[in-house]
Amino acid sequence: MSAWMMRRLSDKPIDEARRDANRIADVLRLHGPFEPHRLPLDEMEYTTMPQIMKKLEGRWVTT
Repeated sequence: MSAWMMRRLSDKPIDEARRDANRIADVLRLHGPFEPHRLPLDEMEYTTMPQIMKKLEGRWVTT
């Protein structure tokens, strides 16, 4: 990375934007995991998802 770019990224406005972005990311993480991209597992009975879930059952981490 060039010296000019390093100076630009160390500006005070960039630090404030970075701080804001980190704060927003923390809030989003507090919402927990979500799956907007697919249906719930019980509604996917006619797909291969139940077989895949059964095959990967031992890999899930519970919190």
